[in-house]
Amino acid sequence: MSEAMLPNSLVVKFKQNKILMEIMTPIGNNGIFNIIDPEQGRIDTFLRLLGMKFCYTGIFGEIPPGIDPMTDMKIEKTGVTREMFGLNCLNAKATIPTGSYEFDLWYTEEIGIDDPNSSTPFSTIDGVLISFFYRMGEMIVEFQAEGVYNKPVSDKDLTLSGKFRNIDRDDMDSIISKMMNL
Repeated sequence: MSEAMLPNSLVVKFKQNKILMEIMTPIGNNGIFNIIDPEQGRIDTFLRLLGMKFCYTGIFGEIPPGIDPMTDMKIEKTGVTREMFGLNCLNAKATIPTGSYEFDLWYTEEIGIDDPNSSTPFSTIDGVLISFFYRMGEMIVEFQAEGVYNKPVSDKDLTLSGKFRNIDRDDMDSIISKMMNL
């Protein structure tokens, strides 16, 4: 697979307390899609890649397939603030001792979402992440918001159409890991 097929953007949409995370490739409508629905107590992970369509359904609060839970990570809130996109943002330092990796996290509490990070390795942060990272396979993927927009999100935005083949978590993890490490 060419590098052009690797994910290069993340869009996060909120409606009430539902969350859609779209990790997209630059070609077509390919990528990893997570729909987090606390009311239904579930998280659905969809993968579309080169005509393949897979789905895994997990329980709310579970870290989605393909994202390392980073259980060895330490998060320390620093008390440092700065304005980003017209929002007051707070800083925290994330450290992964096993890889000697340190990253500045930025988040805001000004977007009214309950538990926005419940299905991420950053569940101790009670705010919407503006700058963060995931360990996916052997890669560390950093995300930095380019904008924050307040616009309507339709119910249709929080569903995926088409036929997806249900697979188990191990298979989904394996496919995503292979995709990220090519």
